Amino acid sequence: MAMRIIPRWKGCLKADTGQALVLTAVGFSMLLGCTALSVDTGVIFRAKRRLQVAADAAALAGTMDYLYNGSTTSAATAAKAASSANGFTDGSNGVTVTVSDPPADGPNAGSSAFLEAIVSEPVHTYFMGIAGFKTMTVKARAVAGVPTAGAACIWIMHPSGPALHLQGSYDIEATGCGIYVNSNTSDAFGDTGNGGTVNAKFLDVVGNSPPSHQTKPTAATINTVPRKSPWGNITGPTPTNGGCTTTSSATTITTANAPTAPGLGSAICYTNAVTISNGVTLGAGTYMFESGVTVATGATVTVSSGTIDIYGGTLNQNSNSLLNITAPTSGTYNGIAIMQPSNNTNDLQVQFGSNNQTLDGYIYAPGAEVYLQDHGGGITATGIVADTMYDKSSTITIPSYDKAHPSTTPNRVVALVE
Repeated sequence: MAMRIIPRWKGCLKADTGQALVLTAVGFSMLLGCTALSVDTGVIFRAKRRLQVAADAAALAGTMDYLYNGSTTSAATAAKAASSANGFTDGSNGVTVTVSDPPADGPNAGSSAFLEAIVSEPVHTYFMGIAGFKTMTVKARAVAGVPTAGAACIWIMHPSGPALHLQGSYDIEATGCGIYVNSNTSDAFGDTGNGGTVNAKFLDVVGNSPPSHQTKPTAATINTVPRKSPWGNITGPTPTNGGCTTTSSATTITTANAPTAPGLGSAICYTNAVTISNGVTLGAGTYMFESGVTVATGATVTVSSGTIDIYGGTLNQNSNSLLNITAPTSGTYNGIAIMQPSNNTNDLQVQFGSNNQTLDGYIYAPGAEVYLQDHGGGITATGIVADTMYDKSSTITIPSYDKAHPSTTPNRVVALVE
């Protein structure tokens, strides 16, 4: 009988049956795992980006609020509101918003000039749950602060049309800061004559409004980026809004009847037009004049850590008079020497003839034109915020309030630093 011989290779082939299927299954599993990892990683990265937007907004909002209110509680509330506005509400759907002022860690830890916001959220995974990772907590962190003083010290905020006009032999000396004109039209900035000087770090105009002649030595930059004033809209105390600590019907303020200083955060409100005579010194607090105020001829009037608030009427400063004001460095009217709230649209004439002003603080008149005229006197003010401004042959010196008071000025640059 013939012997059947089976080749050895056939036996081996039979033994390897099914290996391709196993390798395919293993490869498919690995591919599925990689797909799952990439999908879930994409979900996590998307959540991280959204959380980072909320954390950035929270840090900026909290820092800005602290600048104006000086309260960590208020800053935390503002920060959480900003996070909520960007889709992440503290305590909702597992979201946690933690605000630390100063930051708890990082290069700015312990510095009161900075605020930290951390926003976290549990993110549900699609495939990683198979391995037991059904959710992953994703966090984003941001730190904002005020590391530098603001660059502008003259803010002209009228939104359109003529805003800043210079005439004759005007002289604006703002060597440590700049001028910003918010008007966005072609007539935003005007200069008449060829004898004036603007000596500032910059002259930025939002509108396409080139000067009719070169402002020496500072040329105007047109079509600049719009900005917002850091001051907001401060309304001031009135007898009807509860802001007056004391109300007076006096028509004169002399050395004999000069009021006791109401103190920071408090205000004396005068209902009648008032004339202030020579030698009067007013202490800390706010002095609101509902019907205007006049500085008498030849008078020297001093205000220490206080604000003159021209709620109604006008400021009249007679010839050969001197008004010295040192603004408060905290509270609602921080940095404001002369205030004319937006409801009072009367021209605020701060220089005429031979009168002089020396102000360690801002002139704040968001609804009015600040007007300067003549060479007989002069004004030194450390900042101006106005609707419009007209300098007709006057000299004004702006030695930058922000550089003089870098730790307290509200006009600071808020920036993300981490």
